[in-house]
Amino acid sequence: MSSKSKRLGSLADVFQAEKLEGTIRKIRLDKIRPSESQPRQERKKGVEELAQSLDKDGLLQPILVTKKPDEEFYTIIAGERRYHAASLLKWPEVECKILDKDAKETFRLAIIENLQRENLSPYEEIEAMTHLKTSFSYTDLELGNLFGKSRSYMTELLGISSLSKEDLKICKDAGIESKNLLVQAASAAKKGTLKDFLEKFNSGELKTVKDAKTFNRAEEGGLFSPGQIGTKIGSEKPAVSPYPYKIVKKGTSVIISTENEDFLSELHKLVKKEISKKFGK
Repeated sequence: MSSKSKRLGSLADVFQAEKLEGTIRKIRLDKIRPSESQPRQERKKGVEELAQSLDKDGLLQPILVTKKPDEEFYTIIAGERRYHAASLLKWPEVECKILDKDAKETFRLAIIENLQRENLSPYEEIEAMTHLKTSFSYTDLELGNLFGKSRSYMTELLGISSLSKEDLKICKDAGIESKNLLVQAASAAKKGTLKDFLEKFNSGELKTVKDAKTFNRAEEGGLFSPGQIGTKIGSEKPAVSPYPYKIVKKGTSVIISTENEDFLSELHKLVKKEISKKFGK
């Protein structure tokens, strides 16, 4: 290599003498480091298979990296698995696209890259979004705008974070991989019925989101909790209500009578809600 080439390579390595935003060039692997806040939890999953692909077809997409002027190493924004695969192949250098981004933007881009590739599990997505919300004070609406998601989607997703790390691990170990099922698991946890929820999931009684919603409705507290009235899911014996009532069908009318005013008020709300939900207003 000529002295001129060496000098140009050195300037690129220092990353101070010029603006390298958006440029693509080869960087030595020993000058690259994985990010400490990578959203993917299983960072080396499938690396051996990827290495075989790189060995056969080469690197089809450069690794995204960033570097502050006072730092020695480039930090990976996206493409950590490609980096590990190249290391496995003992490549001396790898093609990278250099972006000049701060920590917040670096992490956001890493999430976007993984989401676009559908590489993030619901658990990784939840942890990543929670990190952005708590570390950088994003609102649900702002997060939704950043990732092209509705505010309700983000609120629902972040609601799962109400589950403790232990409960999240239990859900993951049980094989719950659906975000919508995790939303229902979080709802069950708030009611103190997560253990029953998981038992029914493991036994096959609770398979779909519809099953989960039915379970949570049946487990709602108040006068109509399973231990007070109706039939509990999975139980063949109807529960005994502490509130005496009568239900009579006369012609085209259904008459429900009780002497308990509180019970009657709750019953009225329940009937209106369920009829509206099932048959419309």
